[in-house]
Amino acid sequence: MIRLIFALCLMTFSAHAEDPILYLHGQPRQGELLFAFATPKADVFLNGAEIKPRKDGWFVVGIGRNDTGDLTFTVKRHGKRLEKTFRIQPREWKIQRIDGLPENKVSPSPEESARIEKEFAATADARDKKVKMPLSLCFQMPAEGRISSVYGSQRILNGEEKTPHNALDIAAATGTPVFAPADAKVTLAYDEMFLTGKTVLLAHGQDLTSSYSHLSKLDVKTGDKVKKGQKIGEVGMTGRATGPHLHWVVMWRDKRVDPAVFIENSKAFCE
Repeated sequence: MIRLIFALCLMTFSAHAEDPILYLHGQPRQGELLFAFATPKADVFLNGAEIKPRKDGWFVVGIGRNDTGDLTFTVKRHGKRLEKTFRIQPREWKIQRIDGLPENKVSPSPEESARIEKEFAATADARDKKVKMPLSLCFQMPAEGRISSVYGSQRILNGEEKTPHNALDIAAATGTPVFAPADAKVTLAYDEMFLTGKTVLLAHGQDLTSSYSHLSKLDVKTGDKVKKGQKIGEVGMTGRATGPHLHWVVMWRDKRVDPAVFIENSKAFCE
């Protein structure tokens, strides 16, 4: 299907070379990671911010869980301009209650809060690192197991309302292998974070990153380059966890997106 659409886009571009084109694969809704195609070598902007597509014109755009308003794409090529605006569609979210957590994991002490802040900063620095590599469009699930918590759920921990769960949790036995879902560079391999335990962060290019938390073992180190399907660690329950599982976060720039929807949209490029 994607190949057919891509061919039609190129035919349109060839027939009307003076007119830029834009195609979106996915829905402009909260939590979505859109795959998009624009005229190759065109200048592309989203709400005024520049985006650098791949050489063939493909790129991705993330929409945060609570984002509202419009997405306005501008494509410029050879003095011609195309502008398209899409309204962000809302989604409904589940409520998830988790009881029995150690109290310091829910309401950390001042010393623990300072440690958490330092570790958040290290993670943010790793996500901000610019990695020059072509973004893969075909991703695979990083581990096998039961989906135990979905993206977007409002978390209530020990009766206290906390930030939403902007990740996908995959429940599996300790030691279950975790694989890189696509080619990437390891921008962070942290042995023991207070909340997320043993953590790996991968950069896939074009401002797309993914992270893997609560691991029982790390098989990579910061700076490594990994291939799709390469083992990066093993499922565990380090950090704040009530059982062994993989906490999988996918981000585009500063937007956390729904990994399940991301994988579903990616399937079209794996045929």
